[in-house]
Amino acid sequence: MSVINNALSELANKQSESKHSIEKADIVPVKRRTVLPWVVGTFALTIAVGGWAVSQQSKQIRYAEFESVESHLAAQIPEQPSDVSPQTPINSPTQRVANSSSAIYSAQSKTVTEVAIEQPAAVSTQKTHTQSKPAVHTKPVEQPMLIAKVDAPAPKQSMMIEQVELTKEQLARNAVQRAKKAIDANNIQDALSSFNEALRHTPYDEKVRQQYAALFYGKGDARKAFEILQSGIQLNLDGETLRIALSKMLIKEKQHEAALTPLVPLSDTPSLEYLSLRAALAQKADQDDLALDSYQRLVSLDAENARWWLGLAIQQERQLDLESAKAAYQKSLTTIGISTQSQAFARERLKLIRTLQESGSEN
Repeated sequence: MSVINNALSELANKQSESKHSIEKADIVPVKRRTVLPWVVGTFALTIAVGGWAVSQQSKQIRYAEFESVESHLAAQIPEQPSDVSPQTPINSPTQRVANSSSAIYSAQSKTVTEVAIEQPAAVSTQKTHTQSKPAVHTKPVEQPMLIAKVDAPAPKQSMMIEQVELTKEQLARNAVQRAKKAIDANNIQDALSSFNEALRHTPYDEKVRQQYAALFYGKGDARKAFEILQSGIQLNLDGETLRIALSKMLIKEKQHEAALTPLVPLSDTPSLEYLSLRAALAQKADQDDLALDSYQRLVSLDAENARWWLGLAIQQERQLDLESAKAAYQKSLTTIGISTQSQAFARERLKLIRTLQESGSEN
């Protein structure tokens, strides 16, 4: 047992010694470098290399374009700059040319295109073998750029209001048009007002006055219509239009004697309508002298109308001028213008006149 105990105690001592011999190691951490600067630097380097390649390609293209437009620029530039060498420049394929910006403007079709060329920014030199070539100043020009011409918008049209003064005739015409529209709309009151306005501007317009009076007569106010026509007759005593209109209105009112009154005066050149109405009313009202005068005037104006000859024959018979009446009756039968009944009346009057003449001759 003592041997076992000794072995166990030795083992325990060894384990305790091993525990005390284990120490914590101090390890220095490894510093990690950041990747971001490398990424940014690589990206910038890539962009720089690409830009350099593109610029080299664009320079070669511009150099080729310069040779094509050099002849065109020679005609537009009268003199060479003072700093250009008098010798003819010899361009080398490896020569590096400094580009300068130029502004080219496209004017209207009739103007000459203006080209602005700046002085070169740098001059490159090149040595070949043992000889040095003179510096050559070149003026590369970019390809002309067309600028679209935009027309300026047209100015807005201004409205000018001008006050125009209408004449009395124009105002009257406008009033008559309003009156006609009112009549079409069956608005009699507005029509009367418009006609009244037209007469205020042109009181001597007999046609407008006649329409105004006819509107009153159609409305049933005959007295007002007569007054309007009589007022117009007083303004123009030699006029016939209003006299005839007034006479016809009085005939419709069955006032035959009154209808003859406005037709008694005669102008220097009376019309057939005026004389025929005057003669018929005078004959019906037993105004023989007035009727005889009217028919004599009618026969002198229109001798081929049988109506005037028949009326003249009747008036001459009433005046006991049988020989003249006999000739007038015969004339009415040989002309055109009367009915068959009137022709029979003329033959009977001729037969009666012949009988009276025969009986008078026997006595």
